[in-house]
Formats: sequence, C-alpha cells, structure tokens
Amino acid sequence: MNEKINLLILLVTMDCNLRCVYCYARGGESKRYMSWEVARRAVDYAAARSHFFKIQFSGGEPLMNLPLIKKVAAYVQERHLPVAFQLQTNATLITPLLARELKALDVAVGVSMDSPPEVNDRLRPFSGGGGSTLAVIRGLQNLAAENIRTGLTAVLTLENLAALPRLVELAAYLGNVYGLSLDLLRPLGRGGEGKQSPPDLESLERHVRASFRRAQEIARLGGQLIRFREVERLKYQLSRGVTRQHYCYATTGQSLAVAPDGSVYPCASFCGLTEFYLGRITDDEFSLAEALAGTPLLGRTVEGMAGCRDCPDRFLCGGGCPARAYAYNGRVDQVYTGDCLLRKVLLDFVRKENTYAQR
Repeated sequence: MNEKINLLILLVTMDCNLRCVYCYARGGESKRYMSWEVARRAVDYAAARSHFFKIQFSGGEPLMNLPLIKKVAAYVQERHLPVAFQLQTNATLITPLLARELKALDVAVGVSMDSPPEVNDRLRPFSGGGGSTLAVIRGLQNLAAENIRTGLTAVLTLENLAALPRLVELAAYLGNVYGLSLDLLRPLGRGGEGKQSPPDLESLERHVRASFRRAQEIARLGGQLIRFREVERLKYQLSRGVTRQHYCYATTGQSLAVAPDGSVYPCASFCGLTEFYLGRITDDEFSLAEALAGTPLLGRTVEGMAGCRDCPDRFLCGGGCPARAYAYNGRVDQVYTGDCLLRKVLLDFVRKENTYAQR
C-alpha cells in the first residue's frame, strides 16, 4: 500500500478543564502533554507522504497546550507545507486575546456543546463540578468578535436528545455558528461506565426530525439557517452522484492519530485501546502501512459490513463509524444500528426537500 496521509490528529494533551461524563478519551484524568519532538516527527511523517493534509489539534482540551499548537503552526509555515489546521475545543478558554491568536493561526474551529445550559452543564461540567455552558457561550462570542465562524458538535445521549431543537435555537442566536454535527454516544472511556445511555431508536428519529424542522422554521422567520453537516454531505453526494465505499480515512489507511507519548492509532476514538495500537511515531522504523496491514480496520468497506450488504443506500453511508461499531458490537465490521437509523433519517429529510434526486 502506498502511504498517503490526509488527516493527522495531534492529541496535544490528555489534560482537560472539563470532566464530560461520557468522554471516550477520559479527558483530565491524565496530565500528559505532547512534546515538540513528538509533534515534529508526526508532522514530518505526514508531510513526506502527502501533497496536502489536515492537522487537527485535539485532546483532552488542546488549548491547554497552546504553545505547542503555535509552534507546530510556525513550523508548518517555515517549511511551506500544504496544511490546513483544525481545532476541536470546548471553547471555555477562548478569551478575546486567544480568539485573535486563533484568527492569526488561520485555524478552523469546532466547538463541542451538547444542549442548552440546564442539560449541558450536567453532561459537560468543569473539573470542580460547576457548569461550563456560559463559559462556552462567552468563548463563542469572543470568536464572533473576530469574525471566526464555527461548527458545533453535539454528542447525542438519552439525556440531551429532547433538547436538540433548543440547541438549534441557541446556535442560530449566537450568529457565528454555521452548522451542527451530530455525534452518537460512543460507550468508550467514561462513556462506557454506564453513566450515560445511548438514545433509544424511536426517540432518536423523533427528536432529530424535530431539530430539522426547528432549523427551517428559524430560517423562514429571518434567522440564521443552521445546517447539519451530515445533511449537507448527503446533498452533495446525491447531487453529484458520489458514492462511499469507506466511512472515514481510518479505514483507508490515510489518517493517523498521535497521542502525547507518540503512540499511533488509526483515529482518535481508538486511542488507548491496545487492539488498535500501531506503534510510535518516534520510532525510525515506524510504517503506518505495515502496522495496518492485515488488520480488520484497513479495507473495511460497506460491501463487507454485516447488516449493510442489502441496504439500497449503502453507498451513501460507508458503513457507519468503526469506533462506534467496535464500542457497541466488539468488532468494526458490524454496523451499529443507531448509526444506520440516523443515516436513514438524514436521507429521508434530504429527499423530502425535493431539491435533490437520488441517482
């Protein structure tokens, strides 16, 4: 396999100022911070194998290791590397000054927020137990003051699902949120301790549909249209006739996630799971292609997925998230039913808009 890296995820720290009850990475339980040597080796590895790639700063809360983020950005600029930066943050640390620094770094910002304050504060508290939502909103407002548009990511659980339409309202009110991404609970890390339950399938369908309707109502009243990332992707696929054999770069060998100690995994959701450990980026002999060869993840296609082969829409889906499949089924090649239902709800919504027709 010829190595080509499209996505490099740097988990620049596992430390975090929040203690989200479902965090698959157990953010804050470890105080590990990535060194410059590990980050440099990872960037060099990806750069040697790609004409263009994305670097996503993740964690933990990546802004707790802002000096390393800035050093990576300076190194990329110094080497004139064709890189786009992404940052997934809880936004609570974003002051006006930090917002200006992020704008100067030209980094795309994604913010994690699950629901309005009364629910979000329970799901995503500070390490001391207090609610974090107002700090998130202040961070988003500081980004807005610098004209930085953001996307929100909501992890859907049984507890916050009914509040999803109200999260759409809040996102529209904030003004600089262009879209919302729906991420179903992964029972990994703290998410596997039983403190949170996944949405039941009937409620998932009802409340996701309600959130779509609310977004459209707000837009008709003159408010900002909140777009759903998964819906927009399906519109693009249907309008262009684009099919998906694979769900993500992790199944094509085109992504690597690097932990603070240099350990490499195919995606961030698998970090810390010994079954998916691929080696160390600081090892001179490390080869992603060799490490992935023969694993059930590499080459996982929708046609090989149990539960997908007879689905008429399988090539619009890619087989669902392999990390969720593993978390719920103990294997990556058997689709999680929640992923399947959510995709069907999304497709039904797109088709009923009568703007695009399936090819």
